[in-house]
Amino acid sequence: MIKRSDKRAIEMGFNWIFSIIAGGFILFIAIYASTKFIGVSQQQYGTEAAATISTFLDSLETGLSAGIKNPEMTFNKNTRLYFDCDEVVNSPFGRQTISFSEQTFGNRWSDQSNRVSIKNKYIFSENAIEGKKFYYFSFPLSMPYSVGDVVVIESGKYCFYDAPTQIIDDISTGGIDVANIIFPNATSDCVGTKVCFGGSRECDIKVSISENYVEKDGKRMYYYGNMIYGAIFSSPEIYECNSKRMMSKLNELGKIYLDKIKIMERKDCEPRLGDKLNTMIGVAKNLTSSRELIRLGNNAEEIDQINEAGKPGCKVY
Repeated sequence: MIKRSDKRAIEMGFNWIFSIIAGGFILFIAIYASTKFIGVSQQQYGTEAAATISTFLDSLETGLSAGIKNPEMTFNKNTRLYFDCDEVVNSPFGRQTISFSEQTFGNRWSDQSNRVSIKNKYIFSENAIEGKKFYYFSFPLSMPYSVGDVVVIESGKYCFYDAPTQIIDDISTGGIDVANIIFPNATSDCVGTKVCFGGSRECDIKVSISENYVEKDGKRMYYYGNMIYGAIFSSPEIYECNSKRMMSKLNELGKIYLDKIKIMERKDCEPRLGDKLNTMIGVAKNLTSSRELIRLGNNAEEIDQINEAGKPGCKVY
């Protein structure tokens, strides 16, 4: 027979056990909820940060970024920016995406944020870049009319060996002055990504000015004009994708100029570049690799010469 005092002891024991279990469960729920809240907050912050960076890049439209000294973005924490590119989605112009994560407590990285779409810019970068400071600059691309801006974002240190005068002028004295790109002499060593424009030095990236290609990660990326910078600073995948996107835009703009030629012909103008323009945009539309940029560049220069020779008031662009 159980005494009343024993019953009370048992009841109190059960109450304590229940309280401990219930308290532990509530604590678990609280920790889980706060963790989820922090995760959601970080996800939201990362997505907003990626969107802000996308908006920030509007300043890189041709002419707006000229003269900016040491153009850079700085974050308080170690940050990763992720870039992707798809030339098929959003036809005919394709799109890129940017996402964001940052280093949090215990040197752990937050989850990658939602991707933010970028449809009207051509960002040449590695697939993922990391740091507290990111450098950016842009150069216009004309083939022969204005196509868009080659936008570069990077975070590492680069050493350009034996760079031609034009490259040095573009980066050092052209109003850009990117702090993390240096031009050491032939005997100097450099901690960073080594970019060679000639010679036998062991380099991470090799540039052939005479054959218009950049060799990187075991692959050759061919370029025309200012696309040389895109080839140097971006991954081969992103470079090839953006090359196709830019040539798709060249094709669409070319159609507009062909219509303009028809109108000009009614005003006693006889533009002689219609056939060549039509051929060029046909190649651009069906671009399969950057190798074809060399042919397109030659076509663009021929068209530009014809256009410049036109009489006043009869130039197409």
